[in-house]
Amino acid sequence: MSRVSKVIVTVVIIFVWILITGLLTAANGGNGRLGIIGLILAFGVIAAIRSVWKKEKNNHDDNDHQQLDKTI
Repeated sequence: MSRVSKVIVTVVIIFVWILITGLLTAANGGNGRLGIIGLILAFGVIAAIRSVWKKEKNNHDDNDHQQLDKTI
């Protein structure tokens, strides 16, 4: 992934997290307390962003074309 695509995916992850948090807060009466569900969502967002940025850039130097030894 290029740096631009990582930034775009990160922004989308944060936007979806804000949307879900807002919906849960509105469904909870607007008091702003999400409890354990909020913690799970927060840890999920952190894990998703870390996994996006941990992924290395794709190099086209793959070793998928190995010669197989077909001797018996």
